[in-house]
Amino acid sequence: MNKIVTAIKATAGVLLLLLLFTTTAAAQNKADEGTIAVTTKMKEQLGLNESQYNKVLQINKEYLNNIIKAKKTIKSYPTREKKIKTYSADREKKLKSVLTDAQYRTYASGRAENQELLKEYYEDK
Repeated sequence: MNKIVTAIKATAGVLLLLLLFTTTAAAQNKADEGTIAVTTKMKEQLGLNESQYNKVLQINKEYLNNIIKAKKTIKSYPTREKKIKTYSADREKKLKSVLTDAQYRTYASGRAENQELLKEYYEDK
């Protein structure tokens, strides 16, 4: 009887780990998908060269992963929103260092549209 209980516990543990891994992988795929979608759109809008594209891709990836992590781990809405604003400010600073002045002005004028696209990848549906 003890062997059966032990086997059931072991199986449950393995299933729990598998579920956790699958959920984490799905979230990561969603973040990667969002990062590529937004960065590709920015490449078209701003005429990014390959070097800029790769830098912006990394900036967007870090930003989106930070937002997803904050939404999962910070339960207090005001605290979470404050953290998200910090991430947004950091992203803006990094983008400004990669983009030309003209590209940044174009980006800034379309920021709301890009933000809505990003939300599709970090909002719980």
